[in-house]
Amino acid sequence: MSHDLQDADYEEIARRFSHLRQALNQSPAETRKILVDRVRDALDRGEARLGDADGGIVANSFALEALVHEGALTQIHRARHRDLGTVHAIKMPRPEHAADPILRKLMLREAEIGMALRHPHIAATQTVLRLADGRPALVMEWIGSRLTELLQQRPLSLREVTSVMTTMFSGLEAIHAAGFVHCDLSPLNLLSAEDDFSRLKIADFGVALEAGRRHDQFDLAFAGRPDFASPEQTAGEPLDGRSDLYSAGRLLSLLLRHCKERDEGLETLAVRLSERDPQERPQNAKAALHLLGGPAKRLVEV
Repeated sequence: MSHDLQDADYEEIARRFSHLRQALNQSPAETRKILVDRVRDALDRGEARLGDADGGIVANSFALEALVHEGALTQIHRARHRDLGTVHAIKMPRPEHAADPILRKLMLREAEIGMALRHPHIAATQTVLRLADGRPALVMEWIGSRLTELLQQRPLSLREVTSVMTTMFSGLEAIHAAGFVHCDLSPLNLLSAEDDFSRLKIADFGVALEAGRRHDQFDLAFAGRPDFASPEQTAGEPLDGRSDLYSAGRLLSLLLRHCKERDEGLETLAVRLSERDPQERPQNAKAALHLLGGPAKRLVEV
């Protein structure tokens, strides 16, 4: 390519850039910065088109790429760091709840708990941001699919069931050792990269408690999911790690229903974990992991 042609290319790009700048300057002031950010983001990612109009830029650093979950109070986006290119999950209150002081307090508390926990089988909370409208936004590692979605795709093998339970008990042991109770264990809050259940992680500490506390102490009449919450959690009593083990038993029963095979040892463990009386359950995650060891070893040897 000749030097003259390079100059011509430069002049054409400069001309088009000038037109782009003029178009941006004609936009309302409140949307101009967002448009500039989207142009920059598209250039950074080498895209031929701007991102979805429903997206946005968070803290001038994260480009929202997709809304992946929306609940009654909060929403979770997949986001990409504009300079590093790393993918993250960002959880924030829905816009209509921006002024809700209780939700704001709970989300900041969730951030504190999440950032205090570091373990290979716990989804990492990396930082908390303040959005332009004052909403808190939790930045977390992006992992992949929820266990709920994976269960909808195909049956599980017994080895996969034991892998899910092993990694979950490992994460629970760390949560309980730090003095917390998760209070919301379910397939919705277990994340896995594709089908690799050995890398499964526990997520969402939105209703977690310090051991010995009750949810009504945080202005919550009830927290958790009825199908998985322990009897003592449903009754509003103070909770400890055995409450999570009840939820683990309910989860194990669900996983076994998604198996074409049967294993008496795993079925017995599910019943033991789901005893209504906390004293009749394994007393901690380490004990539960030990009880799981028998069926897990037998399945490996088959």
